[in-house]
Amino acid sequence: MLSVHDARRAARAGEVAALERPALWRRAARRAVRLRPGRYGERLRAAREGACPPSVAKQIEKDLHRTFGSVHVRGVRVPQAEALSSLRNVLLAYASHNPRVGYCQSMNFVAAVLLLVVDEETAFACLATVVERVLQGHFADDMAMSLVDGSVLRGLLSAKDPQLMRHLEEMQVAPSLVTAQWLLTCFVASAMPLSALLRVWDCLFLEGDAALPFLLRLCAALFLSRRDELLAAHDPGEVYLLLMQSGASVGSAVPLLAAAYALPWDAPLLPHALAQLRTSHAATLVADGAPEALVLAAQAAAEGAGDAAALEEAEV
Repeated sequence: MLSVHDARRAARAGEVAALERPALWRRAARRAVRLRPGRYGERLRAAREGACPPSVAKQIEKDLHRTFGSVHVRGVRVPQAEALSSLRNVLLAYASHNPRVGYCQSMNFVAAVLLLVVDEETAFACLATVVERVLQGHFADDMAMSLVDGSVLRGLLSAKDPQLMRHLEEMQVAPSLVTAQWLLTCFVASAMPLSALLRVWDCLFLEGDAALPFLLRLCAALFLSRRDELLAAHDPGEVYLLLMQSGASVGSAVPLLAAAYALPWDAPLLPHALAQLRTSHAATLVADGAPEALVLAAQAAAEGAGDAAALEEAEV
């Protein structure tokens, strides 16, 4: 298996081999969340014995039947009964494992794509990585960190392309209504073809503590890939349609990854700098009338990111 460094380099270049992908994602997830052996089976048994609240189990069951075959998961062709059973298992086990979060819509799409690549236990660990490490605070009723990171992304884009952002503001378009879904589903909701999406997810899992900065970069790169069309649009509905279909225009992921990594944001997206950005944007949102919980969520996310970065540095 590739070393952590070589795997990360291959992911950034879009060169991870399909046969190596499951093992690399498994190793990355185990490093990120440190689940003890047997945790998945233990929580799945507990869920089947009633550890999940009935309302959670009911919502999971409801979402199962609109996951595979959805327009969000392009290129997915799997045996329906087997796919639903595995997806149910992973979502129930995770809800039992993390009752504070339980189950949130969008998790079904993330888990569904994971199960195309890895086994149930690894999918469980990868889902935990996304929810607890990469997008901590996004999968919550108040979506606190989704609001904060949407504001951070808007600020970065405004500095990068003020003309485009002014144009959208004049039309009262809120790009975060679309980019939030890109983040929550790790780009499943971008309509990106599966082959490109898996290249994106190679970076998502192999970037380690830089996974969130990578996702913000990719949001910006995908957004800016439609720049000329967005500037030419003069109807908000047209703008939202362009953004929602942005991923459909992606053929190979390699140019998109190159554009994402080429953005001159190394300094603001370093862990400590990003933590400060998130706290600052949270405070601004609160001053504008958002709940004060946003500041607490940003601080909690910063502490979690700091712990993850320290662990990564200790292991490299």
